[in-house]
Formats: sequence, structure tokens, C-alpha cells
Amino acid sequence: MREEFGRADLVFVNLEAPITSSTRPTPYKNRAEVAAGRDYILRTTNAEFPRHLEDTGVGLVGLANNHMMDYMAVGLRDTLQALRRADLAFVGAGVKEDAERPFVLEKGGVRIALLAFSDVVPRNSSATETTLGIASAKNDADLVNAIRRAGRKADFVVLMMHWGGQGNHLITARQRRLAQIAAEAGCDAVIGMHPHVLQGAEYFGRVPVLYSIGNFAFPSSPPAARECVLAKLVFNSKKLDEVEVVPVEIAADGAPRVAVGDRGQAILDDLDGFCRMFNVKVKEGRLERARLRLPLRYDQKAGGRARESARGSRGLGKRARRTGEL
Repeated sequence: MREEFGRADLVFVNLEAPITSSTRPTPYKNRAEVAAGRDYILRTTNAEFPRHLEDTGVGLVGLANNHMMDYMAVGLRDTLQALRRADLAFVGAGVKEDAERPFVLEKGGVRIALLAFSDVVPRNSSATETTLGIASAKNDADLVNAIRRAGRKADFVVLMMHWGGQGNHLITARQRRLAQIAAEAGCDAVIGMHPHVLQGAEYFGRVPVLYSIGNFAFPSSPPAARECVLAKLVFNSKKLDEVEVVPVEIAADGAPRVAVGDRGQAILDDLDGFCRMFNVKVKEGRLERARLRLPLRYDQKAGGRARESARGSRGLGKRARRTGEL
């Protein structure tokens, strides 16, 4: 992946496990769910892991997800220390003020603010003014205010969002509602994860929302969980010029590699299929606006109302600026 990452001005990834040697896992997850393999408690004990990320070209890590507090505040504190020692930037965790603070990339005099939030928030995981935790989207106002603050610091705002159910290519109504909230608050792009499989993409006005780009370096058995895409945001001097999607296949041991030829096209075709309920199609590795091709259906198992409009809101005009690829 290093070659592909080297084409970008910044590579932003979600880190789904704390970096800690702590042996005290969270007591706040359902033990029966964990024992049955329906939930997990994750960590890496390799304190050098941030340097390995840097070696591949990663420049920013998002920590707002449902596993970052698997070893509670101690695990998160160890993670933050390991990242700081490696001088690897992060967003989405800390005390509330820090967790909601963006990382600002400046390129050619133009600035992009990058945020990470989670709508999947285990008990006692949310950052507060005085306690460590993750940036939580459970209070819509917290998300809106963070986006607006980021917009005052930069020309563009990009949001990484952990949301939705797991293992389903259908989105939830809550995902779609949060996407609209983020777009109206001032985001220029929203990149989603947590479902562990690909989901469709939609435009809210000028704002692209990729509901789930799938796994990445993550061992899985189901074929659907071993397909993912890199989202490449390409900005020109006035606007988000295009959204490229690079197909990636994941080996059984979790190692990702760019998918080429028929395999790469098959992944892009699958993504296009999941976009058929939205105003997007995938053409030659790029997102393009399109008419709806199928009626919108929601993931009912994960919750949501099926009667929401299949069309995104319109007229969300957004300022335009510039940077390179993300």
C-alpha cells in the first residue's frame, strides 16, 4: 500500500484498537456477546505500532470508534502516549476539547480540517471535559459545533464517522440523518466506517457521503468483508474536484493490497450496486452523480425508519477551496 499512499498529501486511517499493555479490559461490554463472538475486546501491545503506520505513509489516525476504550482510560492514555512518541497526529479522542479538535492540513496556503467522531459509543466511552474518551456524535449539537469550529480554522472540513450497523450493505436511517446534519453544518466530505462491509454513497448538495468504505487491514472470513475501497478526495483551487475510489482486496490474514484487473473492477461494480439506491454511480473509479436506480431500503435490524425520502437534501451550497489528495 506504500506506493498508493505515496500519491497522497495525507493518509488518514481509523485505528480500531488501543495500543496498551494493560490487562484490565472494559467491564462495560456485554460479556455474553463477547463470549459468543458477537462483540470483541481489542488491543495491540506493540508500542512501536505507530512507527509501522508511519512507515507505510500514514499521517493521521482517527481514534473515535467503539474499541478505543476497550482497555478504558488507561488503554487510551497509553495509545495517546505511543502516538505522541512517534509524532503521529491523531484526532477523535482525549478529553472532550481535544477529542473534538480537528487536525489541520495546510497545502499551498490552503487548509483542510479533519475530524473523527463515533455514533457507536459503548458505555463510559464518551469524552467529557475532565475524562478521557472518544468524540461522540450521540449529541447532534456536539457534532455540529465541532464542524463549525473546524470550518473557522480551515477552507474545507472532512469528517471520518463511525456509525451504522455491522455486516449489512444497507445503511440505517440514523446514518443518513447524521450525514445530512454534517453536510448542513459545513462538512465538505464524510467518510464512514464500522459496518465492516461496503455501503453506498450519496450526495447531499455538493457534499459526498461514503457511508462505509469497508475494512482495511483487518482479518475476516466472509468475502464481503474482504472488499474495501480507499477514498481519495481531490481538491482543486475552488472545490472538491472529484472523489476517486481505489479498490482494495484483503487477504485472509488481514493484509490489504490494491485490487487490479477483473478483481478491481468487480469490487467497483459491487460498490456501484450499493449506490443504486442513492444519487451516485461509480464510473471509471470515480463517484458521479446519477439518478436513483432502486428505491431506498434501510437496515431494519439495526434500527431506522423506512419512510424517509430516498433523495438527499438539495441546495446545500458550500464554499470551495483547495488542497491535494487525501
